Amino acid sequence: MRYACLVVEGPHDVEFVGRLLKTHQFKRENNESRLDPYWRPLVPTRFPDGGDLSRRVPVPTFFVSDTVSVAVHASGGDSEIANRVEETLQAALPTLPDAVGVLLDADLAVPPVARFIAVRKALLDKVNLALPAQPGLVSAASPRCGIFVLPDNVNAGTLESLLLECADLQYPALLAEVRSLVGKVQAGVHALTPDDLKDFNKPAGPHKAMVACMAGILRPGKAIQVSIQDNRWLEGTALDLPRISAVRQFLRELLLLP
Repeated sequence: MRYACLVVEGPHDVEFVGRLLKTHQFKRENNESRLDPYWRPLVPTRFPDGGDLSRRVPVPTFFVSDTVSVAVHASGGDSEIANRVEETLQAALPTLPDAVGVLLDADLAVPPVARFIAVRKALLDKVNLALPAQPGLVSAASPRCGIFVLPDNVNAGTLESLLLECADLQYPALLAEVRSLVGKVQAGVHALTPDDLKDFNKPAGPHKAMVACMAGILRPGKAIQVSIQDNRWLEGTALDLPRISAVRQFLRELLLLP
């Protein structure tokens, strides 16, 4: 069995990775009794974490195939990515993981290369890893390492940018209706206040709103990550979209998948 640690920004990214791994026959492991003993040091034994009752218990999501076991951490933001990697590598694991990877968004306010450089530096300040000098590449060192900046290591955007590309294939009519609604909000048709639109008016706000609207219809009352997990966003021809294929190739190289 090979072991890999993957750190992403949030729960939506966790499910995105999980859906892509599903194409390689990975399954989610939620049962502690069946969890590979290798990962036991990463399972918290105390609650609340740091005394904060409102904080999510910092346990990774585990995906396993016949040959690879992956722990995917939701860091809560790029500022915590290096800390999650450091904590994992300093945990009492039997050996170092075979691979360590990072997925983060290309914030519209910061060029993708600048985000890559900042996260790479934060990692090198905390851990001794052979990180490639460019995003999207995987080192051949031990452990194998790489950083992928969504959506494509070059252009600004977020996970939602990729999901909307998939939706254009999987749910075109629904996406058209949602785009129309978001366009009306941007045009001021609904007379919403600046406070109402505080998050909507952020650079990625309209894209996030479109994905949220679609997820709310596909899985009413449930979180967006449930829709990513359950619905057809990442199925069929959507998996062959160039930017989705690039993420899949990164994961194949990182995890040595066929």
